Amino acid sequence: MQVFYSVQSLQGFFRVYLFKIASNTNFIFDQSHGPGNAEDMDAEQFDRNMALNNASHEKDAHGQEDYSLFGSIPGYTEQKEIFREYAMRTQLYKKLKHLVYVLLTLAYGAYFIVALNVVSEPDRRDYWCKGDGLILVLTGSMAVMVIYFVGIKQLCGREKCQCLLESCNQLYTALWLKPVTRWFVYSGLVFALVLFFIFDTSGDRRRLQSLVGLVLMIFLGFIFSFAPRKVIWRQVLWSLALQFILGLLILRWPVGRRVFECAGEKIAKLLAFTNRGTAFVFGPLVTEMSVFAFYILPTIIFFSFCVQVLYYYGVVQWLIMKLGWVLQVVIGTTPCESVMAAANMFLGMTESSLLIRPFLPLLTRSELHAVMAGGFATIAGSVMAAFISFGVSAQHLLAASVMSAPAALACSKLFYPEVEVSRTAAGKMHMVKSQECNALHAGIEGVITAIPIVANVLASLICFISFIAFFNTIFNWCCITVGADEGVCTLQNVFGHIFMPLAWSMGVAWNECHVVGTLIGLKTIINEFVAYSALATIIREGTLSKRAQIIATYALCGFSNISSIGIQLGNLGALAPSRRADLAKIAIRAMVAGSAACFMTACVAGVLLDDSATVTAVNVAADT
Repeated sequence: MQVFYSVQSLQGFFRVYLFKIASNTNFIFDQSHGPGNAEDMDAEQFDRNMALNNASHEKDAHGQEDYSLFGSIPGYTEQKEIFREYAMRTQLYKKLKHLVYVLLTLAYGAYFIVALNVVSEPDRRDYWCKGDGLILVLTGSMAVMVIYFVGIKQLCGREKCQCLLESCNQLYTALWLKPVTRWFVYSGLVFALVLFFIFDTSGDRRRLQSLVGLVLMIFLGFIFSFAPRKVIWRQVLWSLALQFILGLLILRWPVGRRVFECAGEKIAKLLAFTNRGTAFVFGPLVTEMSVFAFYILPTIIFFSFCVQVLYYYGVVQWLIMKLGWVLQVVIGTTPCESVMAAANMFLGMTESSLLIRPFLPLLTRSELHAVMAGGFATIAGSVMAAFISFGVSAQHLLAASVMSAPAALACSKLFYPEVEVSRTAAGKMHMVKSQECNALHAGIEGVITAIPIVANVLASLICFISFIAFFNTIFNWCCITVGADEGVCTLQNVFGHIFMPLAWSMGVAWNECHVVGTLIGLKTIINEFVAYSALATIIREGTLSKRAQIIATYALCGFSNISSIGIQLGNLGALAPSRRADLAKIAIRAMVAGSAACFMTACVAGVLLDDSATVTAVNVAADT
């Protein structure tokens, strides 16, 4: 019995002692109760001691308990608060941040000087894309941005910049309202274009053939417009002018052409790093057999990972907002239309629509039509990565995505002009911030986002290719029974004959129009993945001229197919349930407008492409 009471006394003692250690307080053990009676402690005193214990915990500035090792040091919290107040009063953290920036700038300056003074192997191979020239371009770009954001913008202030822009806008409006000014500008542009085409195509008049397609698209868009008399020709013509200027910079100006060639090479090399991961995971399926599902499609996952990380740091949003502002000022479209057109250069239909999610219920039907047409006229960067892996020219895929943005606005405002009063014309677009907690979280979200895309691509290819083979077998058997030759009656053959006039109007030689028409039919009826995979096979076989290959690359660069209508309706309908009826009414018209925008981009490329541009592009694609 004595042993029992001794054990009980030890239990009570250790319970109180452990409570004292865990609570980190000066809890006083009441000797009058004795160790053996510790478990019979008064409940009220226990509650008071617990409250005192909780109040005495060290807490940080946010009111949270400090569980660090330093938190157990007496007076640590008070000293930390004193230091924090001192740092805020003297702006210590800001000075330290500036000091870090200065040290990094000095370190980069030292690297910059050494790099320019050392002649390396990349300098001998390609100075501007692989050597010191690339460092000069990047450094100059960063210097211009620092001067603008840190110097000019801070000195002028937002209000002064806004006043300057408003003054320029008022002056432009006052001049443009005069009919004489408009007729003078339009007459001058037409005269300049005529002279340009006469002298530029003097050595190759077949390039003028692409003008037929351009005029045809504008004419058909006007004839089948929802409200032909409401067409604002200023928006249409300035969109086409911007597309033409971009085409000149990208395809004809040697510097612009070289910039896009270099960008295409860098993107292709970036995507080539996907092979390291796929080779490790899939082994011989990638390194030896090059199976499509394991060799091509993982590039979508890797590219989505990179884009999501850039989105987390705000790079993608900033670039989209600036390009959207340029489109809004030059073309005269509303902020939502302009931002969506810019976003579709880099993002897919689903991701880009999130940028204007709060405004979707307020958009007019014309604005909704422009949003949908922009999604149909371009492709997502992740999907573009897969097309580059096919062997399609990265330079022309990039150029097609950029040039199709103003073309989508032109076709949209031609097919469905504004007949309502916009409720977002004077609105201000705000940059959408990423919801991820850090860059790693953002990258994982990008991977998760890409997995359904890869699954959708795989399922679509399996189903559609199988269906084409099944349909061709039945169709061919029906034709053979009535005396037709074997292999004449196929779905590809039918598409080729239907779209032959369209291919010719874009600048393709007549003997190649059947092949290009087949690709256009596959892209429109099925999807662009099937069409680009067929184009990749044609490129490897060399059965199509270089000019026809490039024109087909531009014509196929868009999501304008029947299956994408369901994706658009499902995505936008979920974001704006009250507008589902309006979206369903304009979906087919928007898809046609998106296709027309792709064809207009191909026509502009056909007019501007000369032999040197064709040869250069083909060499870049071969190197890639």
